[in-house]
Amino acid sequence: MLLRNGYVLQTDETKVFFERLDIRTEDGEILDLGTDLSQIQDEEIVDLNGDIVLPGMVNSHYHSYTNILRGTSFGEPLELWSNDTVALGGILNKRDMELSASLGIIEMLRSGVTACVDHIPHLDKAASIARVYSSTGFKAGLAPMLHNIKDSDLLYSMDREIQKTKSPSPFPSTDEYLHFYRDFIASFNRPDENTRVMVGINSPQRADDELLEASSQLARDFDLPVHSHLLESRWQRLTADHTHSPVEKMDQYGLLTKRASLAHCVWLKDFELELLAQRGATAITNPTSNHFLGSGVFPAKVFIERGIPLALGSDGVNCGTNHNMLEILRFFLLLERNSNPDYGTWIGLKKGYDMVTRNGSSLLDFSKPAGQISKNHAADLVVVDRTQLLDILDSSLAAQLIFNTSHLDVKHVLINGQFVMKDREILGLSETEIRGEIVERKRALEEPMKKTLERASRDKEPFQRMYGRLQDKFNEYKD
Repeated sequence: MLLRNGYVLQTDETKVFFERLDIRTEDGEILDLGTDLSQIQDEEIVDLNGDIVLPGMVNSHYHSYTNILRGTSFGEPLELWSNDTVALGGILNKRDMELSASLGIIEMLRSGVTACVDHIPHLDKAASIARVYSSTGFKAGLAPMLHNIKDSDLLYSMDREIQKTKSPSPFPSTDEYLHFYRDFIASFNRPDENTRVMVGINSPQRADDELLEASSQLARDFDLPVHSHLLESRWQRLTADHTHSPVEKMDQYGLLTKRASLAHCVWLKDFELELLAQRGATAITNPTSNHFLGSGVFPAKVFIERGIPLALGSDGVNCGTNHNMLEILRFFLLLERNSNPDYGTWIGLKKGYDMVTRNGSSLLDFSKPAGQISKNHAADLVVVDRTQLLDILDSSLAAQLIFNTSHLDVKHVLINGQFVMKDREILGLSETEIRGEIVERKRALEEPMKKTLERASRDKEPFQRMYGRLQDKFNEYKD
């Protein structure tokens, strides 16, 4: 296919700019870029008429099941809020999960996002979610969660509030996790196509030594990337300071490598930052979610100073966020400026775009590199109506995209060289039918959701009491 007459986003070592180029794709990748490329025999031609062409963006940390739970929380600290979202997620059936994942794909495509890392808590529904990605062509790193320790059993001082009782574990055994993962890998690890399995640790402190060793063995045996939450909240930092560093724990089991991506990373200490830098792991900041939950400000400067790669995620939609990665990037960049008075070191356009394109694509580790419009890269392309931006100065377009665009007017999206959205119509999913079916689910979900939130409200009371008692200690941890 030959895409003619596009205004194509390009980058060099330091800047972002646009050039009028033709793009030739073949077998899912970009074969050639240039001006006035000649048509070859039987080649399909699409005239873009000067429309803007962007590399598909990546949402590097995301929970698809939360799309159907939007608005169920006004926001509380993570350890209180999680009681609600865990309980609500538990009442969703497989079709709910498929609808929720489909809605996320629709909204991401309309925001210029072509790939995500889906950190999936519900193993029994993971295959249903994975099949949605497989059938739509949307790229996904699939990271079913591995964990076997409850927050009530590990958080600092919670043993004073909740006495441990002998009861059957609510978690699968390590052998059951391994059996699940081997089957899931056989079915969905397709790095040559559009689904990539990742070893999805919930968080290092929520997994015992046996499970972390098994996770490491999975990554080695099947050549998989690793994805995990890491030190998101003050309470997690306080707990680590009285037990052990989850960063060192990951490193102990060989999980902290260049193929590890770590979500949140708000409360790392210097020795932990140095470990991330030495091992080459990627930190994924989720600024809208972190601020909704009051978790803290990601200290971007200290990561950049150490050369730690950064990517960007939305987290769950019920965390006060959405799927617009440019909007989340803008929020992140503005926060970073306010917390860093040295304007000469503010994150520039190039590093910002890398966070939502190249860096995210790199951690997904598909067979074809992506995240930039270059030869031999995957043809993951987003075509935006040229009239959306003012081109009085060509050099202003990159900044406009981040700082002056509330939403993208996306006309076409290609993933691996195939149209998944054309003339503003999403192919492979009926947006009208998906949204209509979700509305119909109200009858079945409304009362169970209300009862679940009532029960979760009671379950979180011990966490609320202890959170109040620990305020002085939390205040010692400053942004």
